[in-house]
Amino acid sequence: MGTNWRRTLWWFIGATALFVALMVAFRMDLGKAREDPLAIADVAGVWQGSDGGRLTVRADGSADMARGTRPGPDCGQSTDAAGRSYTGPATWVYDTYPDENPGIRFDYQGPATAKPCKVYLVVFPLKDGTKGFLPQDPPGVRYVLSAGQQD
Repeated sequence: MGTNWRRTLWWFIGATALFVALMVAFRMDLGKAREDPLAIADVAGVWQGSDGGRLTVRADGSADMARGTRPGPDCGQSTDAAGRSYTGPATWVYDTYPDENPGIRFDYQGPATAKPCKVYLVVFPLKDGTKGFLPQDPPGVRYVLSAGQQD
């Protein structure tokens, strides 16, 4: 019976150390996601899509989309294959698509019903250039930023 209190003490110390280690790891993980917010230089320019889409993002908050994949039919456009892309003006703001890295959101009026449409561009600033993707695009479609080529 004399060793039960020692065993309990060591178990308590071990559980406390594990808890502290997990909290430190959790805080470090949260810190990575919040380190570098996106800047204008990370998003302004022409984004060329591997599927032929083109997104022109300007520092003043305006944008142009060419052959950008539209979100689902909830923004009031056709669901047929020919109506699945949008070409026209838009505005943009910093935003984060759920469960993704930070990026920007394009807002425009749906051509058929004038309902508001939102398209997200998830952005990855990398050493070899800034890349991104539209979550509603088919898998494998990527966008690459070419800064300074705005129209």
